Amino acid sequence: MEIRNRAVVVGLGGIGSFLLSGLSPFLNYSLDPWELVLIDGDKYEPHNHTRQSFTELGPKADVQATWVAINYPKLVVSPVPRYISATGEKDTQAIDQVIKTGDTVFSCVDNHKTRKVISKYCASLENVVLISGGNETHDGNVQIFVRREGKNLTATLDKYHPEIAKPKDKMPHELSCDEAAVSSPQVIFANFMAASLMLNAFYSMIRANHIDEINAVTLEESEIYFDIIFNRVMPRVRKI
Repeated sequence: MEIRNRAVVVGLGGIGSFLLSGLSPFLNYSLDPWELVLIDGDKYEPHNHTRQSFTELGPKADVQATWVAINYPKLVVSPVPRYISATGEKDTQAIDQVIKTGDTVFSCVDNHKTRKVISKYCASLENVVLISGGNETHDGNVQIFVRREGKNLTATLDKYHPEIAKPKDKMPHELSCDEAAVSSPQVIFANFMAASLMLNAFYSMIRANHIDEINAVTLEESEIYFDIIFNRVMPRVRKI
């Protein structure tokens, strides 16, 4: 049986849908075989066209999986049209059923509570690469968490972010209909920037795996801030 690398994309909205448009061809034409796992419990609706990339309306995971399968047939694609949680409550998917040791995880979610769940679980795995991106209207950040042989090589997502360590927001499945209808204003170019920086980080990790080394600077500067108004990208040193 062929052993495949696994890339898991959690969240297929403003960041995740554009990240997928770059990630899919890269993995499809890679020399290494890949499985692509797509996770999102939301649906594409007409108003999403202003800053999300999709070909039809419907469950985001299923829509994107169909697009990937048609355009990039070398990829094994597995849709999970559900939100994730720590234990699988309220019709969500338990995180340990969809993220495994050795995975490369792209967190494109829009709330801190889910980021905490993903970060905490990834920190319990033997080996994992977690690349997390988020943005406000014009600025945002990307964090890189790497764990190898049970040892953290970079800081967890919550170490320098109390809003993740002690989140005050809700996960998508916890929102009421009225709460779910309210969203923060975002600009498509900020979504693009977050997705691009996440893909850059992924390429850095892939390259490091092939040459069996990870650049020390990449590990220390494991968080990147960006601002599209001033066209700036600013790395930050984040010691373990």
